Amino acid sequence: MKNDMLQYVLKKAAEIILTLLIVTLLSFLLMRLSPIDPATAYVKRNTPIVTEEQIQAARVQMGLDQPLPVQYGKWVKNALHLDFGISLGSGYPVWEEISEALPITLTIVFLAAVIMGLGIIAFGCLNFFLRDHVAGYLLICLYIAGISIPPFYLASLYIDVFALKLDWMTVAGNTGFSRYFPPALCLSVLGIALYSQLLSKGMEREMNEDYAFYARCRGLSESRILLFHALPHAIAAVIPSFLQMLGLFMAGAVIVESVFSLPGIGHLIINSVIERDSPMIHAEVLILALSFVIFNVLSDILQRCLQGDKEEQEGGCV
Repeated sequence: MKNDMLQYVLKKAAEIILTLLIVTLLSFLLMRLSPIDPATAYVKRNTPIVTEEQIQAARVQMGLDQPLPVQYGKWVKNALHLDFGISLGSGYPVWEEISEALPITLTIVFLAAVIMGLGIIAFGCLNFFLRDHVAGYLLICLYIAGISIPPFYLASLYIDVFALKLDWMTVAGNTGFSRYFPPALCLSVLGIALYSQLLSKGMEREMNEDYAFYARCRGLSESRILLFHALPHAIAAVIPSFLQMLGLFMAGAVIVESVFSLPGIGHLIINSVIERDSPMIHAEVLILALSFVIFNVLSDILQRCLQGDKEEQEGGCV
């Protein structure tokens, strides 16, 4: 069993490496296919009078005169040592700027995960108890709205209502918890609306399982079966998808944090695209792809473990 799990983990590690290679290679290809030359954009941004000689010198300095496989091979070799080059926009090392911005994005994602987890349990249980009432259908309408409205629009609406109309917060300059809560809340709405229904359906399904029937025969109350057996099993079934959502949060956070003027990865991405900062763009693509595939692989591994332990958990009903 341990050997099977080890082989499975090694297989997933190989998939991560292959995925990152493909994604970063596509990043290089798309930058070269773009009609805007990074060397030309760099010279125009730093020199009032642009000449062809200056552009060619910048291209040599940036290594763009070499064949694409050579450029990519050197970048991969340096990336293994966390050396992503120098930012063409700021002149500072790329990893230095990313290391300053990444904790902000990770904090938003972590807080969004906490809010989403608590919200899923609360609204999932509420939906379960109201499933045969009119209020349950109203909840479903709210869920549909939560799934349909994109997080960046919720962020704009949040600022419009709570900052401009109610004056409960400032648009910029917040510190501490108040700095990260609004973007985390806007990110978590989609996950709460989506997984609350799944949790409610899972609880309903678990209450009809054989172990629940045997528990009733042993005299256990419905509330005890629901709270100590059906709910944990339903939560365990949702956790793998929950982890996959965290990978999407990394991509969503880069947009939402820009709406709230937070200097995270989103701020770097927008500036690097505008400035055609290719070293920064390649590093950002790698960071986002890495976070996405890691959460997906963790989801797959956890789902495999939960499936292996399900029968043992059901047999432990007391």
